[in-house]
Amino acid sequence: MQIKRAVALATLMTVVAAPVFAFSLSDVAGAVSGSSGVNQNAASTPQASGLLSTLGSQLNVTPTQAVGGTGALMGLAKNKLSGGDYSSLTKSVPGLDQLSGAGALSSLMGNAGGSSAAGALGNVQSMTDVNSAFSKLGISGDTASQFAPLILKYLGDQGTSGTVLKSLSSIWGVGS
Repeated sequence: MQIKRAVALATLMTVVAAPVFAFSLSDVAGAVSGSSGVNQNAASTPQASGLLSTLGSQLNVTPTQAVGGTGALMGLAKNKLSGGDYSSLTKSVPGLDQLSGAGALSSLMGNAGGSSAAGALGNVQSMTDVNSAFSKLGISGDTASQFAPLILKYLGDQGTSGTVLKSLSSIWGVGS
């Protein structure tokens, strides 16, 4: 287990020192799944890493911001959707459950100064909590307002049901 944490820390140091997007975001997702002791391939699936890549390229956010912003919104979804709807959502985008809440970001950040942002993802119960997490991640209000619509579009493209998308739109406060 210590080796996994060391690898995650080494990956984080590489991520922090490297220019933004000079690596694959699937590497970040892989580091997250590997360091958290869960299914090694879950967060590195093409669907989950594709979402992170989409956010990174279209919103010009860092990998940490992509993971953290997704984690905040997915944490709220996990807490507000019915169990069946959340299960349907995670089945349509394998690996998405590994990006929910604080787990993904705290595993990625370790003790490298991300405790404030990771703590903000721990128990996301409202959009106020989501906005607080975005702020702690250094994501501007304009950029933050674009996360949910992009995630919803991506989820729809991956086959997430219309009912689940409508519920997410309501939870995240995105107009139809």
